[in-house]
Amino acid sequence: MLEQFRTYLTDKARVKDKYIAYYLKWVSDCYSFFNQPLEHPLSNDQKQEFLKQISKRQEEWQVNQADYTLRLYSFFLNRGLKESSEESQSSEEKWKELLEETRKALRLRHRSLTTEKNYLIWLRHFQRFAGAKLPKDLGGRDLQDFLTHLAVEKKISSSTQNQALNTIVFVYRHVLGKDIENLLDAVRAKHKRRLPVVLTPKEVEQIFDHMNGVHRLMAMFIYGGGLRLTECLRLRVKDLDLEQSMLIIRGGKGDEDRRTVLPERLKDDLIQHLTSIRTIYDQDRKEKQNGVALPGALQKKYPNAGKE
Repeated sequence: MLEQFRTYLTDKARVKDKYIAYYLKWVSDCYSFFNQPLEHPLSNDQKQEFLKQISKRQEEWQVNQADYTLRLYSFFLNRGLKESSEESQSSEEKWKELLEETRKALRLRHRSLTTEKNYLIWLRHFQRFAGAKLPKDLGGRDLQDFLTHLAVEKKISSSTQNQALNTIVFVYRHVLGKDIENLLDAVRAKHKRRLPVVLTPKEVEQIFDHMNGVHRLMAMFIYGGGLRLTECLRLRVKDLDLEQSMLIIRGGKGDEDRRTVLPERLKDDLIQHLTSIRTIYDQDRKEKQNGVALPGALQKKYPNAGKE
């Protein structure tokens, strides 16, 4: 079994040759400590007990290396034991039900459309990883192995890993009704701080010089008003206050409203833009085109508001 794990470390985990002997030793020592066969998966409590034991005589970096090794080995065992058969029809139907229930749970809690899309994408990734396993049979080990798969084979960043974790935790809590609180600290990746790249005003102006039309106006709005991209795309005429040089952002991050500045240098371009789109608006009304989308139940409350 250790020789197969050696191959996995080299081919899949891409561990450097000089470290492989240490990885194999940690696995061997751990299983000898509990007198367990190498084919038998260890529980989280057993792993923690072993790590606690070696921390008495080993340095912190060695304990961390042992912890990472045991995670890899658990993932290796799980892959070896997983059935290779295709998903049965009943399994596929159960996963479709889970996706739909997750969608309902997200909308019940008024999560944004972007969050809903991202959560469902990650849930489909988790489905492919789980294979023929039914949603009701999912446990904490499946979550651990999935995150290990993302970190080791997909080599995703810590922030992306935590996004996947948040998705699965939401499904476990609010859809499957399973408690995995005791696992969260162990599987959550630590976010590393990076210095942001900030362009100088001159560099920003050079970018604007290479743009034109509505895209240039949008970019200047985002930069001058501190808007997110989706906030800029959702701006409407009623959110512009030219007299007070103010923008009102509706339903921003966290579904909150806020005010921000309307740059003075953009007013002329904005007025020209509004004049041009008025022609499009008049043409749409003449051809009786549909109006804009309205949030929530406003479409029923104000049937004509989307065309005003």
